[in-house]
Amino acid sequence: MDEVAANIAKSCHIYLICRRPSQSFAPDTFQYVNGRLNGHIRYRVLGEERLEPFVFPLKLVDGAERVGLSDYPHKEVRTLNANGEVVRRFPAFAMSPGIINVPDLVQLEVLYVGQAYAGGRRSAFDRLKSHSTLQKILADMQEKMPDDEAVILTFEYVPYQIISSFDGTATDAISDETDSRRFISILDNPLTDEQQICLAEAGLIRYFQPKYNEIYKRSFPKNDQKILNSCYEVDFCGLIVEIDTSEVGYYLFSQGRAPAVHHTAQFDLFDTEVRRSFFTFGSGENAFTMPGVISPS
Repeated sequence: MDEVAANIAKSCHIYLICRRPSQSFAPDTFQYVNGRLNGHIRYRVLGEERLEPFVFPLKLVDGAERVGLSDYPHKEVRTLNANGEVVRRFPAFAMSPGIINVPDLVQLEVLYVGQAYAGGRRSAFDRLKSHSTLQKILADMQEKMPDDEAVILTFEYVPYQIISSFDGTATDAISDETDSRRFISILDNPLTDEQQICLAEAGLIRYFQPKYNEIYKRSFPKNDQKILNSCYEVDFCGLIVEIDTSEVGYYLFSQGRAPAVHHTAQFDLFDTEVRRSFFTFGSGENAFTMPGVISPS
């Protein structure tokens, strides 16, 4: 990474492991004529081969004299100098979004939501350098999803906003100063950065219900559970977590969520026990969720 990207990466503590079809260049249609590269991107969906045409300008710079295609599986275009040395590489996966924007290639299925913080010293990139669940997902993909590739997105979450609402028609409203003191207390005792990251992760997990967050529930680090415990007692009535991928052109989806570039997850957590159930990630007979609180629909 360059310095700018590296500084941004340090602030990215939330990551999503996603999947989409793996792409390659079709060698029989590949051409470079008059400074323009054209041909087809090849990929498969459930074993069915699909081709998408492309054309875009490609300048020969930095001593490059010709353009070539890498050997099978033809995953990248290369510019070469007079000695046949590679000057630049252009991978097939970089064609979409941008040059090719068909739904198959710009829609990412969310498989896993995770976070890394460690007191602000650890970014998502640091975590992913040694990540057993990522390795398990990649191994699973080779066996069960051979036509797909993993795409990892990392996110920075800025400090949260507090939203308050008042209902002048409520018949059961608190008549004394208890509610005002409670609101002031929330302002005077802000969430820690670590709690904010924890809540963002929990909200995204509950919203997308990713397959691998359930499968590997028991592998969650114990220290993360301690962080969750501190969030149980936080005095708030609801949580809204947003995630936006419009700038990069990807549409996120899961089995319970339709593809979109902007998702807003909203949860009613007024009751303490409801809030506690919000952080329960179990499955099957071991799962515990309060009725009507978390819904994938």
